[in-house]
Amino acid sequence: MTETQIPTLKPVGENALLVEFEPEISVEVNLRVRRLVFALEQAKLPGVAEIIPAYRSLIVYFDVKRSDLSDLMSAVHSCQFDAQAIELPQPRLFQIPTVYGGKDGPDLWQVATEVQRSPDDVVTLFSTRKYPVYCLGFLCSLPYLGGVPRPLNVPRRSTPRMRVPAGSVGIAGRQAVVLPIEMPSGFHYLGRTRMSIYDPARIPPTAIRPGDLVEFPAVSGDEAEQWSGRWLDCPLHAPP
Repeated sequence: MTETQIPTLKPVGENALLVEFEPEISVEVNLRVRRLVFALEQAKLPGVAEIIPAYRSLIVYFDVKRSDLSDLMSAVHSCQFDAQAIELPQPRLFQIPTVYGGKDGPDLWQVATEVQRSPDDVVTLFSTRKYPVYCLGFLCSLPYLGGVPRPLNVPRRSTPRMRVPAGSVGIAGRQAVVLPIEMPSGFHYLGRTRMSIYDPARIPPTAIRPGDLVEFPAVSGDEAEQWSGRWLDCPLHAPP
C-alpha cells in the first residue's frame, strides 16, 4: 500500500464508520492513521461526535440526526488525500525510570528463561530502546507501544492476572505497555515505575500522546522512590 491508496471504509452499526489501513502494525501505517485523524479534526465535519485512532485503523462516531453516512464517507475520502501532506508534531521523548525484577517485575526470570538470555540481558535489551506510542485505549489512556526487540518476543500469558499494579511495565509479542492504573492484564511484567502517568483530574489525563516515544531506563529501588508519585511530563525530568 502506498500513500496514495485509499483505506477501506466500513459502516459499524448505525452511527459509526470504521476506516482501515493495511493489516500490519508499523510506524508508517500508524502515521497515516494519525494524519487522517488530524485532517478529520481540522475539517470539523458536521455531526462527528468522536474520532478514535488505533494501530492501523480509526473509527468515526457520528450523530445520525446531523450527519449522513454517505456524506461522511465522501468527506473521509477527501480528507485522506489532504492528510498525505500533513506534517504532524515531532515525537516527544518520555523517560520513565523503572525498577526491574523482584516484586516489581514478577515475570523477568520467566521471560529470560523463555528467550534463553540472562535477566540482565533482558533488562539491557528492553531498557535501552525507545518505543513508539501507537494509540491510547482500553482503560484510562493506556499507552500501547510497539517495537519490542524480536529476541524478547514472547506470547501473552496463557492465564491473565486479575490485578496488576499501576506503573507496571510489560511486554507481549512486539507490544509493550505501562499501566496507568491497577488492572487485569495478560502481558509479562518486567518492571515497574513509581511515576504517575494518569490523572483523571487533568485535561488530558495523560501527557503521553500517539506518536510520542517512551523509554524505560533501569534504576535502583532507592532511586525509583525519588520519583514516587511525580507526574510524568515532558521534556525529560531531572532527578529531584
